[in-house]
Parts: sequence; C-alpha cells; structure tokens
Amino acid sequence: MTLTADTWNSRQEIAEALEAAGWVGDPGDELGVLRHPSGAVWAVLNDSGDCGVDCPNGSVIEFPSSTPDPVIIATALAASGQTDPARIVRLEERDAWLSCLESAGLDNWHGVDVARELRDQEGAGR
Repeated sequence: MTLTADTWNSRQEIAEALEAAGWVGDPGDELGVLRHPSGAVWAVLNDSGDCGVDCPNGSVIEFPSSTPDPVIIATALAASGQTDPARIVRLEERDAWLSCLESAGLDNWHGVDVARELRDQEGAGR
C-alpha cells in the first residue's frame, strides 16, 4: 500500500513514539509498517489512517482512524512488553494537565525555579 502525505501526517506521532522505543520500519514501507524485536508489528491499514497491532501471541488489534494516538501507542508498547498501558495513559493525562497549567501561566510563578532546582537535584542523584 502506498500512503499519502495526509495518512502519514495523521499517524506520525505514533510512528515517532514507536521508533523512539526501538521499533524499525520495513524496507520500502518505512512509513506504514514498524516492527519490534519482540515480534509485535504496527501498521497503517489504509489511506483513512486505520491501523493495527499484531501481537507476538498471534492476536490482532485494529483501530479506526478516530482512535486517539496515545491509546494506540500504549497498546503497541504493551504488546511488545515494553510498558504497562495503564502507566502510559496516566502519563499522557498528567502531561495534558501540566500543559494546561503552563498555558495558564504557571511557568511564570516564582516557585517554578525552586521546582526546577529540585528536579535537577533528583536527576543528579540517579
């Protein structure tokens, strides 16, 4: 299947997240099929942006184009044994909440500098 730019753009976030997690594209179809060493496969199924995940246990999960990207990413990562899908959902929800706080101006609050220092100290201790 040849994907159009519109299809690729609608699924780009998924592809980028999976590539960051070690999934690789099929030669000649890098935009439409990504594989994980566990045997899990994610593929765009048509120009509408429907996609699916083939799990190493043989089950197949198909998603209509209306399925939110974080749901598909969580499913693919869980299928490959990379993470707990509930954790991904919690992290996505937290990220959305923090983005709203930043948009409301929280990043201009004087305590943000203290929080950054705490984060940096935690990072240095790891």
